[in-house]
Amino acid sequence: SISLITKLLGRIYYFDALSKKLGTLPPHIVAAANGVAFCGTLAGQLFFGWLGDKLGQKRVYGLTLMLMVIFSISSGLSFGRSPDGVMETLCFFRFWLGFHMLQSLQFILLHKFINNHLILSLKLDLI
Repeated sequence: SISLITKLLGRIYYFDALSKKLGTLPPHIVAAANGVAFCGTLAGQLFFGWLGDKLGQKRVYGLTLMLMVIFSISSGLSFGRSPDGVMETLCFFRFWLGFHMLQSLQFILLHKFINNHLILSLKLDLI
């Protein structure tokens, strides 16, 4: 959805009234908005993988779920009135939204549940 959001932000914050063209974000800002979440994901994978080993996956899963909700709501907020300030806050919150690593923990927990559930159902079918 960030591609749609960047088009809208370009039309709102980078609109030139003298020009007949629609406003667009500069390429370096588009690259920053798209790339910062991937950087956060890389850092989050390493940090929460380590933390999941130390504290337990279920506890870290709850923490990442809480972080995802907070930063999802926060990424919709814009602090500042200048276009650069708005894009900086968007990039800041997108980094932390990418940091939460919820998808990997969901996969791990779902995989463990499915394996246990399938093993139990196979044992019951054999009896």
